[in-house]
Amino acid sequence: MFKGLYKVEFETPRGKALGVVNAENGRIRGGSSAFAYVGSFTENGHSFSGSVRSIRHTTDPAHPSVFGFDEVSVNFQGAAKGDYAICEGTSPDFPSLAFKAVLTRLSD
Repeated sequence: MFKGLYKVEFETPRGKALGVVNAENGRIRGGSSAFAYVGSFTENGHSFSGSVRSIRHTTDPAHPSVFGFDEVSVNFQGAAKGDYAICEGTSPDFPSLAFKAVLTRLSD
């Protein structure tokens, strides 16, 4: 089941980044020191899919967007197994922008 507080490590062709997300009741909320992540998901067994929007909340050149944009939506699909989840997807705004993430559960 994809539920809990996760460390998220994600990458695009533009780079890698880290953050945290909480997945619960079909909602995703989280962020990093420069971005907020807000979205939703559905589950089917160990598989899940959904969408998340990354929104810059702090202007800091030390924390560039790995998407190349200060605000972007990403559709994703993945699978959870034990304390880990792996997902991938693309942005409907920029279909050539691939996204991959590994999530590690920190707490239920």
